[in-house]
Amino acid sequence: MFSSSAAPFDPETDIPSLKDKVIVITGSNGGLGYEALIILGKHSPTKIYLCARSKEKYEKAMEGISAAIPNAAEFVKYRELDLASLSSVQKAANAFLAENDRLDILMNNAGIMAQPPGLTKDGFEIQFGTNHMGHALFTKLLLPVLTKTAAEPNSDVRIVNLTSDVHMLAPKAGFLPGECLTDMSTYSTWTRYGQSKLANILFTTELTRRYPSITSVTTHPGGVATNLLDSFKSNYPYIKMVVNPFWKLLATPASIGAWNQTWAATAPVEGKAWTKSEGKERRKVPEVRNGAYYTPVAKEGGQTKLAKDPELARQLWEWTEEQLRENGY
Repeated sequence: MFSSSAAPFDPETDIPSLKDKVIVITGSNGGLGYEALIILGKHSPTKIYLCARSKEKYEKAMEGISAAIPNAAEFVKYRELDLASLSSVQKAANAFLAENDRLDILMNNAGIMAQPPGLTKDGFEIQFGTNHMGHALFTKLLLPVLTKTAAEPNSDVRIVNLTSDVHMLAPKAGFLPGECLTDMSTYSTWTRYGQSKLANILFTTELTRRYPSITSVTTHPGGVATNLLDSFKSNYPYIKMVVNPFWKLLATPASIGAWNQTWAATAPVEGKAWTKSEGKERRKVPEVRNGAYYTPVAKEGGQTKLAKDPELARQLWEWTEEQLRENGY
């Protein structure tokens, strides 16, 4: 668990003004995305898009957000997004593009974990399809506005992709293209999840190579108390009885677990000039390096050999593009 006095980053004081910035956060109706929205929302962005699967989830989230930020309704916007449906992803991206001519921070935060075997609406293994394919299409469709924003003077455009150290449990080959088009029921739920989280890292590697004007990083939040484990615990009630008491004691609250991704979205980028915030010198915090993988908070490194493989990253990118084309995207 972190404290602002011990951590190299304190979101209350170390985030500069986000004036004029437009931000999109997937899965921000709860958990880490919700907390990240509140953290960033306290620094005066022009807009933050709260992406959720339903208007009801947005409205429920806004109760807490408005309590934390009284004027939140003025700049927090709703965007319906179901990452398990490529048509929903396309609709969400098109709606955003119709309303905005800039995007400064894309935080691909949403995800599912420890799901029973299943498929997305487009026939991908449910965890891989949601955590990787949905975000890959969303990012692809938003890249034109991201690169346009990055070309403007004094721009600072970020893509922050959330991953997990569970990527180490991915299959030995890294990712299994043919198997991703099945429910992978012969593999453990953690292997399936690990594959999707490895894909998040590899996708970021190629984003960095192909779009160097954008700062793209992956962040692992650590062991955080969110609802991601609910599906696993509901399917294995005996695990719930054993794990819950210890997890509540050991897990980091989501409000602090969101520090790593909000640091990555706002800290100075390596090689760029240090700036003042509202006329005051900012505390020196670790810089963000394009393409890096970070564990809490702002600690670079720790990914597996597979996650560092540029050839595997290229293969995943090309396979993903092929699948999106075959599905009409």
